[in-house]
Amino acid sequence: MELSLIMNEHFENETICFDGFAFKNCIFSNCVILITCMDFEFVNCSFFGSTLHIEPSLPIFEISHQLSQSTYDESTQCYRNEFQYPNPKLPLLKA
Repeated sequence: MELSLIMNEHFENETICFDGFAFKNCIFSNCVILITCMDFEFVNCSFFGSTLHIEPSLPIFEISHQLSQSTYDESTQCYRNEFQYPNPKLPLLKA
């Protein structure tokens, strides 16, 4: 599947489904990110005050690798659940 590329954008206060998109050099401020399949990519992105919700059936190693390609502030949270709050929390590496 070819991903639709989005580059150098700043998203603020939005809910975004990453499925089918590749994000490069983007900024996400106070966003809700939904990841339901492995057909996505984000590289060199920055997340501020955002929340990532990851479908629990996705392979944790591949998800961790994808997450490691970007930076996160201390208020960004990552949950591996069915988009319910607050369930098991995944640690994010801080920049």
